[in-house]
Amino acid sequence: MKADEVPSTPPKILTLTEAIEGGDYLQILLAQRREIATSLPEEKGPAKAALHRQLSIISKEIEALQRGEDEDAEGGANVDDGEFDAAAV
Repeated sequence: MKADEVPSTPPKILTLTEAIEGGDYLQILLAQRREIATSLPEEKGPAKAALHRQLSIISKEIEALQRGEDEDAEGGANVDDGEFDAAAV
């Protein structure tokens, strides 16, 4: 799918259990982030601080994985090939 295309149906939001059973690491992280965000309002003190930290760590990892998928979809870096010099080998 190209970046400007819109999917016909939105992707299914998986529970943490479904994500774990599916084995897709990105989906597991997304499900963990949703669970942390849902439980944050109920927490106080050190537990809330720990959840904020974990949320930050997971969000950064998700961003890195998604950025990597975007780069893979583009086919890698856009670099012009140079002239081949057999003598250099």
